[in-house]
Amino acid sequence: MHLSINTAQNVNIVCQPAGLAYRICATLLDSICMTGIFLLVSYLSTITNVYFMYITLILLLCYHLLFEYLAKGQSPGKMMCRIRVVRLDGQKLSFWDCMLRWALRLVDISASLGIVAMSSIVISSRMQRLGDLAAGTIVVREKNGTSFSQLSLYDTPEDYQAVYPQVAMLTDKDISIIKEIMQEVEQNKDYKLLTPLALRVKTLTGIQTNMSHLTFIQTVLKDYTYLTKQ
Repeated sequence: MHLSINTAQNVNIVCQPAGLAYRICATLLDSICMTGIFLLVSYLSTITNVYFMYITLILLLCYHLLFEYLAKGQSPGKMMCRIRVVRLDGQKLSFWDCMLRWALRLVDISASLGIVAMSSIVISSRMQRLGDLAAGTIVVREKNGTSFSQLSLYDTPEDYQAVYPQVAMLTDKDISIIKEIMQEVEQNKDYKLLTPLALRVKTLTGIQTNMSHLTFIQTVLKDYTYLTKQ
């Protein structure tokens, strides 16, 4: 099964929801990581300070919340299984999204030993557990191609100011092509592709700059992201 998600930049991404096996594997790996951290800290706390242990327990309780928010939808287990939490509308995961998933995890997984989560994933057309349904998120498999992690590289803070307003002249198709070329550059380290790409963008927009080609294209993508949010 494949799912089509249209991002805020009108880039259409076809992704595959992560199946039950991938999610169980990620959960088990995360449990191993958490157990390892707990055992290590338990040993260290006998040497240092018992309060260190209390702080660690609180952080472990928020393990999934913190990792999914700070690591853009991935815990260590999800990273190893190459799956990621994303929003159905393609927007960046907010802290509230992660909080909803984390809070309902107590019902989905902890209290029911995962039975509720597994049942919801199997029944749901998008393989979502209750936390996903509440937060409007889905867990997807990461493959070669334009990914949410790559798109998120060009997210902009609220106080961002566009460097090149002329970027608004570019079409969604132009931006999609630029991102595809940037992906190839990053994967194959083929920086020669940047020269004709930068020249083409400058021709389309009339921008004149002495920036390096790489910095220029990255700035163009960030500006476009910012301008399309306005």
